[in-house]
Amino acid sequence: MSRSRMATPLDMIAAHLAWMRAGNYADTTICDADKTLHRLHRALPEGLHGSTGDEIAAWLAAGRWSRNTVATYYKHVVRFYRWAARPVDPWLSMDPSAGLRRPDARRGLPRPADHDTAEYAIFNLPEPWRLVSRLTALAGLRPCEVATVRREDITAQAITVVGKGGKSRAIPTHPLIWETVWSRPPGPLLARRTGQPVDAAYVSRNGAYHLRRHGLPITLYRLRHFFGTTVQERYRDLRVTQELMGHASSMTTEGYTQVTAARLREAIAAMPFIPDAGTAAEVPPPAPPAAPAPPNPVSGPDPA
Repeated sequence: MSRSRMATPLDMIAAHLAWMRAGNYADTTICDADKTLHRLHRALPEGLHGSTGDEIAAWLAAGRWSRNTVATYYKHVVRFYRWAARPVDPWLSMDPSAGLRRPDARRGLPRPADHDTAEYAIFNLPEPWRLVSRLTALAGLRPCEVATVRREDITAQAITVVGKGGKSRAIPTHPLIWETVWSRPPGPLLARRTGQPVDAAYVSRNGAYHLRRHGLPITLYRLRHFFGTTVQERYRDLRVTQELMGHASSMTTEGYTQVTAARLREAIAAMPFIPDAGTAAEVPPPAPPAAPAPPNPVSGPDPA
C-alpha cells in the first residue's frame, strides 16, 4: 500500500537518501540527489508526491541548465521515483517518471594539463596541495576521492580508492606519492583547519585556488586528465586506462584515445619538411634521369 498519504515529501527524500547511503553511493552523489529532489519538490505544483510525468518533463526541459546538467537531474529523479514505487515497499502507487525520455548528454574531450604545468604542480605547490596534485596527476584521483582517502589506504604497492557508486579500485602507487605519505600517521590525508573532514567541493575549490596562485590556470580535473592521457599514450590499452581512471563505461575512456590521436597528429606536424598551410611554395619534382648515351661503335684495327 502506498505511504504517500501519511508521509510528507521531506520524509520521502530523507528515506531515499538513507537508502542511498545503505547502498554505498558516494557522498557527493547523495548530496547532489538531496539538492535536486528539494529543488524539484519546490518547482512542482503538487510537490514530489503529487507530480505527473508531464510536469517533471516540463521542469527538465525548462532550458535553464546545460544538457549535461539536465542528464544528471534526470538520473536523480528517475532513481528516486523507481525507489518510491518499488512493489516490495512502495511510497507511491505509481512511478511518474516511467515515461520520461532520457536526455542526451554531450561528453566533452578531456583537457589535460601539459607536462610542464603538471611537473610544476607536483614539485612546487605547498603542502598539502603538492600531495593533492600528486594524487590527481600521478594516480588519477577525483577530488571526491582525494577528500576521502586515508593514510592506511596507501601502501608502497597500491592506493585503494572508493570511487563513484561506492566502487573500489587499486592503483599502483607512484614513488612520488609514497615519498610524501609514508611517514604520516593513520587517518585522513586532508582536513580543515578546524579538524573537520573535507569534501569534494572543498578540495576542488581550494585546489584550483592554489594552482592559480602559482600561475597555473588549471583545475585538479585537468591534472587527472593528464594522468589518463599519459597512461593511454604510453601504454595504449583502453581497458587499463579505464580501470585506472575508474570509469564505469569505456565510452568515457574513449575520449582519452581521441586526445592521444590528436597529440600523435601534433607530433607528426612537428616533424621537418612540414610546410605551413597555404604558405609554402611548391617544390618542383626532381628532374628525370638523363637518357643513357648510345654505345660506341666497335672500331676495326688501325690501318697499316
